[in-house]
Amino acid sequence: MKLSRSLTLVTAVASAAVIAIAPSAFAATTLTVGGASSVKSVVNACVPTLPSSVTFAYDSQSSGVGQSNMETGKYDFAFSDSAHTTSQSGTAINASEIHVPSYVWPIGVQYNLNTSKQVSISAVNVAKIFAGKITMWNDPALVADNNRSVSVVNYRKDAKGNVVKDAKGNPIVLSTRTVVNKVVMPAQPITVIYRSDSSGTSDNFTTAFTKIDPTDWASHAKVFASINPKTVTSDPIHFQGASGSAGVAALAGKIKYSITYAETSFAAANGLKLAAVINNGDLVLPTSDAANGFIATQKIDSNSGIVTYDYLNANHGVYPFTVVTYALALTKYGNADKAAAVKAAINYLTFSCTKNADYGFTTIDPTSPLGKVATAQIAKLGA
Repeated sequence: MKLSRSLTLVTAVASAAVIAIAPSAFAATTLTVGGASSVKSVVNACVPTLPSSVTFAYDSQSSGVGQSNMETGKYDFAFSDSAHTTSQSGTAINASEIHVPSYVWPIGVQYNLNTSKQVSISAVNVAKIFAGKITMWNDPALVADNNRSVSVVNYRKDAKGNVVKDAKGNPIVLSTRTVVNKVVMPAQPITVIYRSDSSGTSDNFTTAFTKIDPTDWASHAKVFASINPKTVTSDPIHFQGASGSAGVAALAGKIKYSITYAETSFAAANGLKLAAVINNGDLVLPTSDAANGFIATQKIDSNSGIVTYDYLNANHGVYPFTVVTYALALTKYGNADKAAAVKAAINYLTFSCTKNADYGFTTIDPTSPLGKVATAQIAKLGA
């Protein structure tokens, strides 16, 4: 299943906007870059085609490590799936650090079941599974999710397959159709595979839970196990942790009747399937179209570059577990060549590379609200 489409058609005007902020020539520079494991595949795919004179090897760790290494000066720039507002290392956050929205992607709810049918889970029941409140696949709530009528939304698209938006920037719904689910759920316990490291993916996922299911998720934390330590420690068989997006997907791939969460490209590589999330009565797969529909109506701070999410978004066909990954970079590097190299790299990774292949991430349009903020933030990077 193809999960990546451009956010919108990048016009000649948009291309000119990107070119306008491109830095002048600079000396060959090798950067130190790392952070979120969610973007490992797309960043590594883009590195060979970086602008000339820029090179780096991506140190795939976690958002927490990326933030910490920006604090200590180990990285020249980092990717983080959550906003960097609290120190991870005990060292103060660099006063010149800013957020550049660089990637939009859906967190895939990934499962390992012996069925060829599409499994559907309501957003609130996803939260209850990861809270340890739903522990069996044949729980009545999951049986109901998979034996009901739901709506599937189709977006209006242009000739190149890009989602068309209205004057307010919202994706235009072309049609909806009703689907009747009939899936027999196995009488097996659920094994929850969670991120045991400091993870921006966990941060976004569990923050959504606090809004979608506040009864079971009164708070959230970057390390999943700290959310509900009693549940995790009292049931180590059915709550197992692993480090990194690749780690949780690999572990889930080895354990039947398990469930986990990660960027969607990790599913197929580990024999996992992606759950369709029932949101506001709509059956929504974790596609870039559905993620874009969610992001299109979110608030973006033009000064900080940080997105504030409305997880109770009432628009049709939107995917609630959607993430904006930020490039964390500095407005003051103290070195003109390094600043120019960072600017060129982030500009390319944000606006250009994902247009060339299907990496599971959207290409941000510089003329979109998110793209305009990203452009302004990149322009601030300097020596």
